Amino acid sequence: MYFDKLRAGAQSTVSKVILVLIILSFALAGVGSYVTRPVAEVAAVVNGDDISAQALENAYRNERARLESQLGPQFSQLLGDPQYVAQIRRSVLEQLVEQRLIDQKVDELALYASDEQVRNAIRALPEFQQDGRFNNERYQQLLARSGLSAEQLRDNMRQDLSRQLLLNALLGSGFTLEAEAGWLDRLNRQQRDAELVRLPLADFSTRVELTDDEVTAYYEQQPQQFQRPEQVKVDYLLLDASAVSADDIDEQAIVDQYQANLAAYSQPEQRKVAHIMVNKGDDARQKIQAIAERLKAGESFAELAQAESDDVFSGGKGGELEWMEQGTLDPAFDQAAFALTEVGEVSDVVESDFGLHLITLLDKRDSKTRPLDEVRAAIAERLAQEQAANAFYEQEQRLAELAFEFPDSLDMAAQELGLTVTSTGYFSAQDAPAEINDPRVLTQAFSGELRSQGMNSELIELGNNKAAVIHVTDYRQAAVRDLAEVREQARELALAAKARELTAEAAAELQQAWSAGEQQQWLAEHELAITELKDVTRNSEQDPTVLEALFAMPEPEQQPSLRALELAGGDQMVIKLNRVTTPEAPSEMLAQIRQGQSGLQGQREYQSLIAALKAAASIEYRRLEVQSDHF
Repeated sequence: MYFDKLRAGAQSTVSKVILVLIILSFALAGVGSYVTRPVAEVAAVVNGDDISAQALENAYRNERARLESQLGPQFSQLLGDPQYVAQIRRSVLEQLVEQRLIDQKVDELALYASDEQVRNAIRALPEFQQDGRFNNERYQQLLARSGLSAEQLRDNMRQDLSRQLLLNALLGSGFTLEAEAGWLDRLNRQQRDAELVRLPLADFSTRVELTDDEVTAYYEQQPQQFQRPEQVKVDYLLLDASAVSADDIDEQAIVDQYQANLAAYSQPEQRKVAHIMVNKGDDARQKIQAIAERLKAGESFAELAQAESDDVFSGGKGGELEWMEQGTLDPAFDQAAFALTEVGEVSDVVESDFGLHLITLLDKRDSKTRPLDEVRAAIAERLAQEQAANAFYEQEQRLAELAFEFPDSLDMAAQELGLTVTSTGYFSAQDAPAEINDPRVLTQAFSGELRSQGMNSELIELGNNKAAVIHVTDYRQAAVRDLAEVREQARELALAAKARELTAEAAAELQQAWSAGEQQQWLAEHELAITELKDVTRNSEQDPTVLEALFAMPEPEQQPSLRALELAGGDQMVIKLNRVTTPEAPSEMLAQIRQGQSGLQGQREYQSLIAALKAAASIEYRRLEVQSDHF
């Protein structure tokens, strides 16, 4: 309901809205759009400014990754629908166009974020912070990992902040009068008393009688309900890799695989150590030597690590680090850690790229190799899967060749590969046979091009070592089914329609009787009863349809306030509103409602700005396919 949306808007501050809009350039175009050289192709031209094919490619890939993460396996099925893919591409391109329009408006108004604003914004990014403070080392590492230079990040941030200046002025201009917010607050807490009468559809269905002429009339008046969708008949070959049993794998192959991959079954020597670290500086060596002397005097390594180590994270755990293998840490640190032989032994001072360390050995694990008997089953299973996949790949390639070389029929491919051609009856996209009920197959089956050419389809990969080739043998256009074919369906639908009509007429009769004060007699004749509702609010546990209707009814004055509505399933409900109670005093929600209304107003202003910019702009969309649908 409206007030649910209002409360949601109240919890989202204007700054949150602004933030969502600001990060559009990162969320859609991604880092790649800033560092990849544009190609010559153009996806759109906005007031003379090109949006390159490369920018669209980057934005499309990032949107695909986001949708795949959000929808999971369902997304792979959706990608089989070309219309769905085209819709994603259009949406991404439209958002890039809107972003470019905003940037052009920013340039026109000469809005410019200062160096200090840019610097403060970068330092405030949570990605660059550690323990709530800006960490320069983390900043440098993340920049290097993303391929961005400090200058590129600065320019990108300046662009976003300059855009924010415009959005702040726009969204911050939205406001709500206190009187308006107060009225909304009181409406939200309004209470209503009512009486309800439910008229079940089933009670009237038993009273309906239909003639054949009435059934025919309904069929002729509602042809869309008897539409047969377009249908096809196809022949198809389904290639499904047969699983190879692990029991069939040769023992010598298992042994050879084990010997060739001994490293994968070996556990190298591991050490668990703790350390105390002092950051490099003029007095670093003096400080670490002082700590070493205190250790020699018998103080606890763990307590000194907690009190003195500059590595705050490990220091809180007594300096303890995770299990380590040789060659995984800084060379100097690594060499000193593996030189320790006895638990409790402490190293001399070690200098690494990170600082000065004292290291103690907490535990160690000797290297070991898992015996063949322990891993034989896993090796056999993996070899079986590989053999099945290899056999499938060879058959898949040959099936694709044969389907192309003999395009008029699947018989030759079936004969050579030992497969069986399956012929279907007519089916639509909604009732395809289970084996080929896949969006990738159905797209081909209902393709006008494939049908007009009368040729085999290309190989259709279905995943999980399955593939298919189809050949359309016949096609029927969508059409209205003959009455003889759907007479029983038409009778059932006509009966239902007549029952709903009778139920609605009865609801209208009850309204008239209620208005005249004769409802009790009418209800008794129809064996129906009144349900009373007291102090109902917009958040009461009632049917949402009933609540919406009840709070849309006018307050009763001289005449009763009555309304009839149809419920899900066809039942009718007659509502009589008796009393409306609206509180006078404001609630603690007043400020939040006012803020939420202002936020909603700001969002409407933003949409109005985009609409105005588009109306005044010269925008040319060019037909452009994204370069690749694979990551």
